[in-house]
Amino acid sequence: MALLTTNHQSNTQAKMEELERRNQLLEAEVERLRIYKDYAYTDTLTEIPNRRFYYERLLQEIARARRSGSALTLALVDLDLFKEINDEVGHRGGDQVLKFFSQFVRVNLRHEDILCRIGGDEFAIILPDTTAENAAVFFDRIRQKLDQIEISIDGRARLTLSFSCGLAPFKSEYLPEDLIEEADHSLYSAKARGRNRVLAATATPALVSRSVHQIRYNSQLCTWVGK
Repeated sequence: MALLTTNHQSNTQAKMEELERRNQLLEAEVERLRIYKDYAYTDTLTEIPNRRFYYERLLQEIARARRSGSALTLALVDLDLFKEINDEVGHRGGDQVLKFFSQFVRVNLRHEDILCRIGGDEFAIILPDTTAENAAVFFDRIRQKLDQIEISIDGRARLTLSFSCGLAPFKSEYLPEDLIEEADHSLYSAKARGRNRVLAATATPALVSRSVHQIRYNSQLCTWVGK
């Protein structure tokens, strides 16, 4: 009887050790996948979310705004004259400028706002539960604060930075491409008017993506009716 009990305890211990080993392997795999996902969604230079994360999160926020009827504003931001800055301080110095600017914007945003680098010196900020009017006031305050800062690059060049910002409020009939295009249109207008300013879309432009969407829909409908 004592031998059976000892064998049973030994088998139980072995099973527990095997379960613990498998659990450790599973935790290691989960951590590996988390690190991979973080890397896939993170801009390596600025360590903020990248373009891939931006588009996926924008789709989520659009779906939430459409479902709840809450406000949503997209901001596209460009550093002004970044090519000239790069020419003056070199690519390494330009990278330092991008790191500084991304962190400057990040610390001035609310916790719920989503800042992403979407390419070069262009950034996107998704602002849930925010009207374009409130976003314009908010980014104007950030812009004025940046005007007061002078940064040093490698202890030599001293720069003042500015940015242009285009805003677009979400409307229920919009596709994601429509919202992006309207924000891009506002950004282009801000730069064309002299840079270092914030502009919100005041009227819906003739958006190509909506027209293309309608053409595709009509084509699909005709195909379905013809079957």
